[in-house]
Amino acid sequence: MKILIVGGTSFVGRHIVEEAVVKGHDVTLFNRGKSNPDLFSELSRITGDRRLDAHKLENEKWDAVIDTSAYTPSDLIPVLDHVSTDHYTFISTISVYDDFSEGPVAEGATMHKGMEGDTVTGETYGPLKVTCEETVKEYFPHNALIIRPGIVAGAHDPTDRFTYWALKLNESGEVLIPGGRSRKVQWIDAKDLAAFTVLNVENRTNGTFNLTANPVTMEELVKTLASDEAVPVWADDRILLDAGVKPFEFPLWIPVSADHPEGFILADNTKAKETGWAPHGLAETAEAVREWKKGTSSNDLKTGISEEQRNKIQSLIKIDR
Repeated sequence: MKILIVGGTSFVGRHIVEEAVVKGHDVTLFNRGKSNPDLFSELSRITGDRRLDAHKLENEKWDAVIDTSAYTPSDLIPVLDHVSTDHYTFISTISVYDDFSEGPVAEGATMHKGMEGDTVTGETYGPLKVTCEETVKEYFPHNALIIRPGIVAGAHDPTDRFTYWALKLNESGEVLIPGGRSRKVQWIDAKDLAAFTVLNVENRTNGTFNLTANPVTMEELVKTLASDEAVPVWADDRILLDAGVKPFEFPLWIPVSADHPEGFILADNTKAKETGWAPHGLAETAEAVREWKKGTSSNDLKTGISEEQRNKIQSLIKIDR
């Protein structure tokens, strides 16, 4: 297939490009050439800003377009107005959902009200993606694939959220573990996301899919990833909140509440698995991350709590005992 990938040299897009190339597709990249500009130098490239230079797409037609880098309608509409294709894939997010109080959300769950604008924050990210989804379906009502990933894990992840646990639990010494042992967490391996995307582009699938790994308990995550030298120290929600830790400040942690009874945001992956797709297991994803980060300490990552917070938590644990 002749595939145009918008973005393609950062995290998620990079994995999708690699998968498409392995599958033998004729891939062209459209991006500004700022992130990893030397990556995929063997591929065709149209250099330009998606908002200002989408007219550069007018002279060709693609069998499919995979859009990995639209966060607002202003990112999206110029491309939709100028591109010619038989199928459009949009990478969205499970953050489009507005209610996680009943457990893992399925594709038909309620969503945020869409919004316009260009300012992407924690509060606007989901609503803006809702509007993007609606816009794609207006342009491609019968040939649009909408993919809603959870937190993405894997090599080249710029957020370090899953990476933190893959490294931290592989080190020696005490490791603070947030929340209860039975609370569930979830992510999606970037390679799984890429494989599902390319396969369903090949099949010209029309529809919307959550894409997440099977959830595991935090205790299972610790047991699977911890080295013999790691000493898990559990800190419950009350201690973390008393220490001033905010949601997600500790990677993969939200305090249990009526809005988030699992202590996390979880999505139902049944629909994706019904297509025959199967996600990688926890250990395999972690091993790939460790290989990518070989020689790196968890202290070098950009996520995790501060030393001050860590000391406060440890003192509260001692008092609690």
